Amino acid sequence: MLGVNVLFGCLVVIVVGALFGTWKATRQQMDLTTNFWFGHQGYEYVDLGRFWQLFLLVGLFLWLGLMLRALWPALRQPGEQRHLLVLFVIASAAIASFYGAGLMWGRQTHLAIAEYWRWWVVHLWVEGFFEVFATVVIAFLFTRMGLLRTAMATSAVLFSCTVFLFGGIIGTFHHLYFTGTPTPILALGATFSALEVVPLVLIGFEAYENLTLTRVRPWVQAYKWPIYFFVAVAFWNLVGAGLFGFLINPPIALYYMQGLNTTPVHGHTALFGVYGMLGLGLTLFCLKGLASRNRWRTGPLAFAFWAINIGLALMVLLSLLPVGLMQTWASVEHGLWYARSAEFLQTNLMNVLRWLRVVGDTIFAVGSAGIGLVCRRAKDWLVTRPAPGGIVPSRRHSGTTCGSWRMRLPRHGFS
Repeated sequence: MLGVNVLFGCLVVIVVGALFGTWKATRQQMDLTTNFWFGHQGYEYVDLGRFWQLFLLVGLFLWLGLMLRALWPALRQPGEQRHLLVLFVIASAAIASFYGAGLMWGRQTHLAIAEYWRWWVVHLWVEGFFEVFATVVIAFLFTRMGLLRTAMATSAVLFSCTVFLFGGIIGTFHHLYFTGTPTPILALGATFSALEVVPLVLIGFEAYENLTLTRVRPWVQAYKWPIYFFVAVAFWNLVGAGLFGFLINPPIALYYMQGLNTTPVHGHTALFGVYGMLGLGLTLFCLKGLASRNRWRTGPLAFAFWAINIGLALMVLLSLLPVGLMQTWASVEHGLWYARSAEFLQTNLMNVLRWLRVVGDTIFAVGSAGIGLVCRRAKDWLVTRPAPGGIVPSRRHSGTTCGSWRMRLPRHGFS
């Protein structure tokens, strides 16, 4: 508990400190050296100051230590899922370690070199290691819940690791259009980048197919909404990372689209659609485990689930995507400078499209508030009737480690 509280405190300090530093930097109230360390580095997606980057790296290793402490009892137990846990540990260690790529440039490093390492963080770290991490987590949970065959989970995870290990660095190169990367390397980068989403999509859709076949079982109803959030991960991985990602990945498209609103289309749907939904699903799964013998009142959860997903879709379809496509047309016809210019972006039509995003944002915010209400009043949403399935402590271990819980599901239990 102390480690979790310390980690949360570090996160609050990093977020507040980085936001305050960015605000001061954009108001030009820092000298250049202070700005680099505590303000805004000027690099998109890794813009926080170097001090906050170092602080975040320390926090990631603290998170890794907490993960290993919880996973160690389960790793010592033999079983068919042990290799999935080993891959999970490797992916977790990679998440903590490879953020260090963001420290490979200095205040006066050449732009081409800084861009190379920046995309190691933006693409290789986020879209590579996190992709493997998400695949392993969902594969492990679905196999334990009986929604996924172990052979299918193993194949998907190994395929994910193979694509990443053989093509992860190559897949990064499709971002480096303006730093002298040769055209064949850009094409290979786009191809390997697109392949990274395939394993998680396969896992999600097989799990959903099995879910429809086993919906009559009472334990499925008990874990319905955590499972739905995990299935949403696969859906948004296909749409956000796959469809919208590949929309901007091919070299000829990237030449005109890089830096336009087509990038936030991919970023919003892939980042929150995959990792946000994964985080919410894991949170609900843990909350259900804390009250495994009680049945949830799932009305607020159903509302929150659909509001978040519909809101995310509307903010993209009503605003970001139309603006991005119109910018792409302007970039092809007149040039990238015109597509990003105030002359083009401040037209009446563009202002209307930007304000239309309020519709999706509002629905999304209401759904997020619903999730917060469920988490805040978790005990209040429970009634005393016993649930058909749940998680109870195992007698073989004590504490709250992975090895100390087993799921009370027919034929599918944590051991």
